[in-house]
Amino acid sequence: MEYLIKEYIKKLEVNDIKKFALKNNINITDSEAIILYTYAKNNYQDIINGNDKEIIKELKNKLSSNTFKDAYKFYLEYKIKYLK
Repeated sequence: MEYLIKEYIKKLEVNDIKKFALKNNINITDSEAIILYTYAKNNYQDIINGNDKEIIKELKNKLSSNTFKDAYKFYLEYKIKYLK
């Protein structure tokens, strides 16, 4: 599974974050999309390996409370579905 995620992350673009948010009725600013994109690109291995506490803490401080809440909800959903 890690290989598939790695290959997806290689192709990920900021616009993909925006499309996902729009598709899931999440209001997200351009700067928040860039933040999520940057964290995904730079930290996906830590997230996959369960070293996500510091990343989550940082994102909570960088995103609006609504965006963080929605993003975290999807993160937990996909983590359960694909990483366990």
